Amino acid sequence: MKVTKEQAQQNRQALLEAAGRLFKKHGIDGIGVADVSREAGLTPGALYKHFVDKQDLAAQAFSHAFRLGFDRVNAPRPEARRSIDTYLRVYLSPRIRDDLEAGCPLIATACETGRQGEQLSQSFADAFVEFRAGVESVLPETGDAAQRAALASLFVAAFVGANAISRGVVKADRDLADEVLDQIRSVLVGLAPSPEPTQKAPSGTELA
Repeated sequence: MKVTKEQAQQNRQALLEAAGRLFKKHGIDGIGVADVSREAGLTPGALYKHFVDKQDLAAQAFSHAFRLGFDRVNAPRPEARRSIDTYLRVYLSPRIRDDLEAGCPLIATACETGRQGEQLSQSFADAFVEFRAGVESVLPETGDAAQRAALASLFVAAFVGANAISRGVVKADRDLADEVLDQIRSVLVGLAPSPEPTQKAPSGTELA
């Protein structure tokens, strides 16, 4: 039976979402196309109708996952103005740390991206540039453009590094893992204090 255009789009979406979850949880090298196809309820043959190879799938799944999460964090909300606190609450969250399938793929795959191909590296680079620009847009209006960009790069690097260390030690010492997130958050608040008191995070701000 011929697959309709609508069904083909749904299949592609299911594959991207399955790949995003599995790659973040198990790593790109820890998952094969058969695993992704099975998770999506499809066959490897169906997967190869949408993606050239595993690298193509990984790169597109990365971009897809980043887009969904980043747009959710940055969506306008009438009850709260987006600020640096928004990023601190979301990207230094124990809940995100503990759920390997959730969260930003830039954080989840930072260490292994260098072992992959150029296509995934490009997706990673694009995500980093957009992530940095988002952080820069909510930093206090001080310093020149180069200083603001450097500070935004520091924030993104701190988000990635803090999560990597916290995830690395959490099974052995949960208190230490939480301490790392708290310490990094405290330092970053000192570097770019918010002009308004920290508000409770709106529901749904976590990345998925």
